[in-house]
Amino acid sequence: MHRGLALPVALMSALLGAQAPRPKAADPVPPAQIALTTPFPVHLGSVGPREVKDAVFGIRSLADHPFHLKVMDLSLGLSLDERQLQAALKPGEVRLLHVRVDPDGMLGTIRGAVRLGTDDPAQPFYILRYDMSVRPEVTVDAERRDLGAVAPYESPTATFRFTREGGEPLRVTLVSPLPPYLDATVVPLGATADLQITFRPSRLKPGMLAGLEVLKVATNGPRQPVFTLYVDWRLALPVIPTPSRVVFDDLKTTLQALVLASRDGQPFRIVSATLEGGGFQLVDRPGPPAARQVLRVRRTGSDPAALLVLRFAGQDAPLRVPLAFLDPRAPR
Repeated sequence: MHRGLALPVALMSALLGAQAPRPKAADPVPPAQIALTTPFPVHLGSVGPREVKDAVFGIRSLADHPFHLKVMDLSLGLSLDERQLQAALKPGEVRLLHVRVDPDGMLGTIRGAVRLGTDDPAQPFYILRYDMSVRPEVTVDAERRDLGAVAPYESPTATFRFTREGGEPLRVTLVSPLPPYLDATVVPLGATADLQITFRPSRLKPGMLAGLEVLKVATNGPRQPVFTLYVDWRLALPVIPTPSRVVFDDLKTTLQALVLASRDGQPFRIVSATLEGGGFQLVDRPGPPAARQVLRVRRTGSDPAALLVLRFAGQDAPLRVPLAFLDPRAPR
């Protein structure tokens, strides 16, 4: 009885298996029937923001019959005269396809393509690629200038040169506030402009020995509205104080040392040491000439600030060292 049922079941399984759908094979990609005779992709290199370029693609027919090419799609900024494609491409013919590339509104690395089709259904689509690097419309020759070690009597100038491509006059404006020890001058030169930053050490507050200035500069370049520039400076004092400011920031500390060292390693003599303001006392009196000398300062009260003024033999400008008491009990 079981054998009689087995045969129909086997036949049903075979019939069901025969009717199950089989995966459809992918359509084969038609073989290419053109070859490029120019480098691929076409590299246009560095391109100005208004510099229209010509990308040239050399195409050779590999087909055994004539066919027509047609434009299916173009990347942004591309255009071509389709009269170049009016005549059929004959077997073995080589044709140069000229494509106009306009970088207006672009910046940085740009990649684009022309998508070509044909009137032959046995051919695939063809994609002709190009790349370029579009320069910014406005550039500056450096973003950072280092004035180096500046003597107190010097007034060095850092110059930043801006350039605008495209033939339009360039406008440069400093939009960030300047500290009192810097002067700024803009010198327009048509397509270029110089921003001159002059450092005036005589206007520095006591205790300032070095700085990094951050400048914001606006231009009329549509894609570079604001530039950030930097200027480094260091004050080259004949006698260097360490620290540059003597600060008392707790109640227990009432005595601190000020180390004075000559920049050139030669002995120096302190002619006078005076205090301007109250709350502090100079413990040590100036000693004999030496390349390194130490003066101790005592806090005697709760005055928030004073100034130690040191004069040296052979030097016109005095050294002013700020003294400060940051009372931890004061409200913040």
